[in-house]
Amino acid sequence: MTHAEYSPSGPRRVEHTLLARDRPTAETHLCARLSDGRHGGRQPAFQAAKLCRDALVTAHPPLSKPAYCAIRKKNNRSGISGLMRVDTWQVHNGRRSRRLHWEAQWPIGNGKARHQKFSITKYGEEGAKRKALAARRAALKALATQTFPSVKASL
Repeated sequence: MTHAEYSPSGPRRVEHTLLARDRPTAETHLCARLSDGRHGGRQPAFQAAKLCRDALVTAHPPLSKPAYCAIRKKNNRSGISGLMRVDTWQVHNGRRSRRLHWEAQWPIGNGKARHQKFSITKYGEEGAKRKALAARRAALKALATQTFPSVKASL
């Protein structure tokens, strides 16, 4: 929620604006523009904005972390969210070597992620992919009770 005060021409116009962000797509939706003049002052307009925000949060509850993590991003090439095949070259002690592995990734909170790698050389293409998928599923199962913080909690 924002509180805007501006005067484009003449007397000061004050309004409370409630913007809601759709987290998976990061789209911004305008819930309401609630002016102080129409609601009889700053406090009633703020209360009206809070009611509008609460209705929006009730209609669109926060996603659970596993549900959010299951959303496939547009740059995904493996077909499975949080799973990637990595093919890199590495230089170690002056020698260049190729590293092939499947990598599982999952969030651990605070904007950070945990990664686990499974070598294609050691487990084979399908074995490494299966192990990476199993590791990701186990990690997401541990996150099953967590949700993203609600907008209500931030005010």
